[in-house]
Amino acid sequence: MPAGQGAAAVIFDERGRVLLVKENYDRRRYSLPGGAVESGETPLDAVVRETREETGVEAGNNHLIGIYRLENGFAVHVFRCEILSGTPECPATDELSGVGWFPPESVPAPVSNVLHYALPDALAGIRGVVRDGLPRLT
Repeated sequence: MPAGQGAAAVIFDERGRVLLVKENYDRRRYSLPGGAVESGETPLDAVVRETREETGVEAGNNHLIGIYRLENGFAVHVFRCEILSGTPECPATDELSGVGWFPPESVPAPVSNVLHYALPDALAGIRGVVRDGLPRLT
């Protein structure tokens, strides 16, 4: 079974807070807006679509922060994005229980794998990094 790929957006507001979503399933983790790359879709197309679905905003890509490949082979492309239009809000689905802005130094727990690995790189201004074999958080 192929490991698959995902795409996620790192979006900061004018106060330096990061936009996060709270999952309403499994461990109810905080994560970056994002999700699976669908068949025939590029990671960039997926991040724009998933950000719209999860937060209601139209996002534009600034640059690729990196590709984060977990030890199970699942790879997430993480893009630094900005909001082109809209105001973030929780969708009327059961997938998420919250959407909000958080100071990077006080992100609530538990966090997703992608948030854990990509946020420090985003804060450091890193571009185009590839990180392989990352252990999954328990």
